[in-house]
Amino acid sequence: MDRLPSILPVLALCLLPLAHADTRQPQPCDAALLDSLATQLGQRGWTPPDGRDDGPLVAAACKPWPDDPALSVVTLAYRDAEDATPAGERNLNWLVAKVDTQSGQLRERHDDYLGEDAALEIDANSLWLDTARYHLAPGVRAFGVVVHSIARGASCPDADANDLLTLLVPDGPQLRPVFATYLYSWTTVKGTSCVTDSDFQSERADLTLGLGPKQAHGYANLVVTAQVRAGWQEPVLRKVSTTVRYDGKRYPFDQFSMFWTREPQP
Repeated sequence: MDRLPSILPVLALCLLPLAHADTRQPQPCDAALLDSLATQLGQRGWTPPDGRDDGPLVAAACKPWPDDPALSVVTLAYRDAEDATPAGERNLNWLVAKVDTQSGQLRERHDDYLGEDAALEIDANSLWLDTARYHLAPGVRAFGVVVHSIARGASCPDADANDLLTLLVPDGPQLRPVFATYLYSWTTVKGTSCVTDSDFQSERADLTLGLGPKQAHGYANLVVTAQVRAGWQEPVLRKVSTTVRYDGKRYPFDQFSMFWTREPQP
């Protein structure tokens, strides 16, 4: 009986990323819109992903564009129809786009890959669109895509992160990523995780993003704020903020940023 309390903090950390993702509202895609996108991308056999089958469209999210009801933003993770690679080992096509809501015609797009491994696995609920008011410059409104991993990861990690947010801006017919960071992370403060007699202590941070009053190279500064807790549902211990300035191409910032941490204890 004495061993259970010592492993509870580690178990809670393993559950945190899932609980964090469950707070987001669903962003379903219309079947006709998905059909149009599949045709434009040279794909077939797409159905809205629901996690119950193993179709080529693994994850999808769609949302009306706030500045123009005739447009929507979409993000998709998909594999080629003949690709039978098992989950957790796939190299998924990743599309982020702004489309005509009625026809599904692509207007602006960004294409990349989501390579699954021990730290990244995608399911039907892994993609989410953030259309907050990221007015970076006159006439330039960014939007974000959050990628949530369901991978189990390492068995006894010293730190971990999830919910990778990428901000994108229009650049002609393309969408250009300008900023990326994990919105949730935790790290060891003292002891060792998964050791039952350890005096293990950790801290977790939930990051939010805002715009600062100043700008650099024509784009508003970003203010990243971390709310730091000792564990899930624990009170906030402190808030830490840092300002990130545009360098003309991007906002340089570590995806796994630890600006909020304090010095580890011996």
